Amino acid sequence: MALADDIHKWTNKKLLIIGEALIDKYIIGNADRISPDAPVPNIKIEEILTYIGGMGLVLQFIKSLGGIPDFCTIIGNDYEGNFYLKKIEELNLNSSGIIIDNNIKTPQITRIKAMNQHILRMESHYINEISNSIYDALFKYIRSKAESIDAIVILDYGIGGMFNDHFVQNLLNLLEQDFKGIPIIARPNIANYYLYENVDLIKINLYKALKSLSIDCCTETSISIAAKKILHSSKCKNVLLTYLESESYLYSKEKEKIENIPSILKEPFRTFASVGSAIMAILGLSFAAKLPIMDSAKLALYGAELSASLPPIEFFNSEKLKKYILEL
Repeated sequence: MALADDIHKWTNKKLLIIGEALIDKYIIGNADRISPDAPVPNIKIEEILTYIGGMGLVLQFIKSLGGIPDFCTIIGNDYEGNFYLKKIEELNLNSSGIIIDNNIKTPQITRIKAMNQHILRMESHYINEISNSIYDALFKYIRSKAESIDAIVILDYGIGGMFNDHFVQNLLNLLEQDFKGIPIIARPNIANYYLYENVDLIKINLYKALKSLSIDCCTETSISIAAKKILHSSKCKNVLLTYLESESYLYSKEKEKIENIPSILKEPFRTFASVGSAIMAILGLSFAAKLPIMDSAKLALYGAELSASLPPIEFFNSEKLKKYILEL
């Protein structure tokens, strides 16, 4: 398949990832009785797994697939921030783009699971506002990369604190001035996608997009309406609405039409944990390699489907993805 043959073009492509740092913690156990203190499950902990989540998953996919990730984010001077730095060092990645703010907390999401059921999700955000001096340091680092980057990936997970409206607008102005001709792929917070003006592609989960636009049905007409609204309000060039279980949709400003991409899942999902991260990594690599838009979208979805079939947080390489595609 010609599409699989394009994967080698990702090798050594340099991507700048701008996003929120996040610690993902999974507490896994068994619920054998109701707690004596309250009518809730009493969970006996069997395993605790801690990862660098959010943009941390994306940069690891970029590395495992043959690209070179450079990245910048903001963390706190706390236990979670130190854990983040330690994991970055273990991956032999350059940590100079990680800006430390002594006044904030590093975001963390803790998920509690028992008997294959998601019992509880707990979140901590940045807590305090990020100072202008910290943002200035972040922008200074981004400017220093203007001559060496093949594509830019923006990851706004809506954690709260870093990607406020003012920051997004200043960031896009900076990129427009200093990174002319470099493709920009954005994964916006569903509440602020309209801020991402003129980027090359916006990727949003299909059902989150429909819900945010108060569209109750999922038909080709309603999907087309949602895609057009996102594209025209943001003035971006392409919109990718993803939904692995059935179909994903690509709407291009150039073609002014919606194109569907059928799912090719061969087996039930094992996990959603890193599906979105695989998509963003492969979109970034494919845009960096100047692949056609539809080919980039298809490769990203193949990577997501492969990720969904693997154990949680498993980073496959380009050869494994190529083999997966050829065996379809």
